[in-house]
Amino acid sequence: MKILYILKQAPDATLKTIMDTHKKGNEVTVVDIRENRDYGKIVDLIFSHDKVISW
Repeated sequence: MKILYILKQAPDATLKTIMDTHKKGNEVTVVDIRENRDYGKIVDLIFSHDKVISW
């Protein structure tokens, strides 16, 4: 499964644990919108992943 995380702030310990767990059996992509504001690319990533999580 392809999982996309869209972060609005720095990940806390809980989120890091969740992402590490997801990375064990899935393809995980992380986009931090504080650093990456290429919204066209972000929309493309949303449609190319099976699950999108905004944190």
